[in-house]
Amino acid sequence: MHEASARNLRTVERFLLVPPLAAHFGTSTVSICDISARGARFRHDVPLETGRKGALRVPMEGRAAPLNVEAVVVWTQPDGGRFLSGVRTYGAPEVVHALISQLQMSNRSNRIEELRAADRFFIAPSLDGRFGSDAVRIENLSARGARIELRQRHDVGVSLPLAFRVPDTTHDVVVSASVMWTSVKSINGTGASSYRAGLLVATKPELMRLSIAQLCDEGRATLDTTSLALKLKIMRARARQFGKPGETGVASEQYLLIQGVREELRLNPDEAMHWYRRARIVINDQATRSVAPMIADHPDALAVWEYLDRSVDPSIVGRAFGLS
Repeated sequence: MHEASARNLRTVERFLLVPPLAAHFGTSTVSICDISARGARFRHDVPLETGRKGALRVPMEGRAAPLNVEAVVVWTQPDGGRFLSGVRTYGAPEVVHALISQLQMSNRSNRIEELRAADRFFIAPSLDGRFGSDAVRIENLSARGARIELRQRHDVGVSLPLAFRVPDTTHDVVVSASVMWTSVKSINGTGASSYRAGLLVATKPELMRLSIAQLCDEGRATLDTTSLALKLKIMRARARQFGKPGETGVASEQYLLIQGVREELRLNPDEAMHWYRRARIVINDQATRSVAPMIADHPDALAVWEYLDRSVDPSIVGRAFGLS
């Protein structure tokens, strides 16, 4: 169940805005603190209801009129005397991407989430391959990416063929891959460096999945659970900020699970909207209202309860929300 709570649901990159960007949502003045192609998070002074629709108006350099996109509030919470809300936006992708590109060029934004939409597998020992004309060692793979070790540094954005053969097979893989990040792995006594690079694979995901399956069958590939362990550590650290949940009738593990799901839904507008819609159906179901009276009028709590397949007593979900 921890895996369900800690899984990464975000499938688009999110960008932190420094300083926050002044904008308007409906009649409210807001400060956008991060943005993606599908949503945004902003601070504001006046409370907003979950599910509220409005126009998010964001100023853009070089345009007389602000960017105007429809937005729906998918979560909201108090934030140090103000409020923090997340919205799902519905606008032309090219317009939103133009705004993000403009913010990047003006050094107003920093990417804060990598794009990971598929499970990642560690390869042990590393797999020999080639990136363009360079010999590389492939350290991990997913259907959409890879991490490689190489001797020559490549600039972000460079696109070259990534090629490798699955051992003990005639299965050759050649896919188009672009450098998304790079870093120094080590420097030896002679001053020579080795590098790591993260690649985004743009073609043939089905071929990558087949290769990973073959590597798993040979015992060469194992599912990456490191990020899961890290998320659980973060969840526990956050939970400690709320005191001792066990003293209020909520077991620590249940509290961590509920808060973990809540956090993931906050960070992913698409997923949150799906479960919010499910919650709205539940609110109108009298039979369900009688089963979960503590959270019957709390859409966020109902969304978490539904996400967990109603496997946690609704009264516990309600008490966990009351602690935060």
